[in-house]
Amino acid sequence: MAKFTLIIRPQPDADRDVGWLNRYGVPALASPVMTGASLLPSSLAHDLDEPGDLGDPADFNGIIFTSRHAVDAVTKATDAATWVTKPAFVVGSATAAAAKQAGFTDIIIGSGGGAGLVEPIRQALADNNSAQPQKASLLWPSALDISFDMAAAMRHHDIAVQRLPAYQMVANANLAPPVRDALAKGFITAVIAMSPKSIQILRANIDAAGVDSARKNIDLIAGSDAIAAAAGDGWKHVYESRHPRRSRLLAIAVLRHRRFDLT
Repeated sequence: MAKFTLIIRPQPDADRDVGWLNRYGVPALASPVMTGASLLPSSLAHDLDEPGDLGDPADFNGIIFTSRHAVDAVTKATDAATWVTKPAFVVGSATAAAAKQAGFTDIIIGSGGGAGLVEPIRQALADNNSAQPQKASLLWPSALDISFDMAAAMRHHDIAVQRLPAYQMVANANLAPPVRDALAKGFITAVIAMSPKSIQILRANIDAAGVDSARKNIDLIAGSDAIAAAAGDGWKHVYESRHPRRSRLLAIAVLRHRRFDLT
């Protein structure tokens, strides 16, 4: 009997993670619990000149991307091309790849989510402004709902961040049919969760599908203690990563599979 690890990230990241796990001998299935929907252009002016307007790049020292969905939203905006010469501060390799594909060339990569970008941003702007000190300003096209406030974090370093809600993560109400069947048959033995919201949606979808009893046979691989807390109880085991990095969570999934699913 095949034993699968479930990936619940939005596409295309879900298929990317499934492929990565497959290369290391871990059977995996994708059932994204959320879909990104662009808000640009939209009715959200958010203190900028016009609805959906990214503003004048000359007014900013760079742009912050805390998700590849933000990159997608920005590249679909009519004035996105004027931004690609600006430094792009991104949260990880997948977002960096999306920014590079969009045309950005000066890309600074952080680690560990938004918090992992604070020091790289501070250092980069300090270096750039050392000859002519000035208060830096960055544009942050964010999700409509945020878990980490980049503007508040950078304010402590005297760096102004203009937040523009650029996309919204919309919950998918149903499980993919193959995943529902695999849950019912006990074929899914692990799930990787990278946000509190995603694991809560998955749990609600599992309950709605009438396969809530499957959780007692599933190991949860959580990106943080906050994610583990959001998942609630009822899981077979809970593994918490010390750092919420994709590579670390996938590595845990490989080790767990080799230790338990192959015995």
